[in-house]
Amino acid sequence: ELPFSITLVFPPFEGGNFERGLEKARASEEYRETGDGVDRRYRARFFSSDAPALRDLFELVGPVPGTEVLIDDRPVPYSKELWLPLLWFHLLG
Repeated sequence: ELPFSITLVFPPFEGGNFERGLEKARASEEYRETGDGVDRRYRARFFSSDAPALRDLFELVGPVPGTEVLIDDRPVPYSKELWLPLLWFHLLG
């Protein structure tokens, strides 16, 4: 039984939350920057044991259009709207 990973992928965006988001993303288990210009993306991978750090980053980048949530590097339907809140309830509750 290996822990699953949750990756937030987000584009650059305007505002102070961007720098705070980058700081939190860089502190994740695995951080990468990919692409250039409008295709630039920031990837931060967390494991289930890192739920508080994941939640903190998601609060900053979740509302940004183009933000994706990947579970074990795969998109999951309704992950932003349903999956993450259920995970936090389970792990942090």
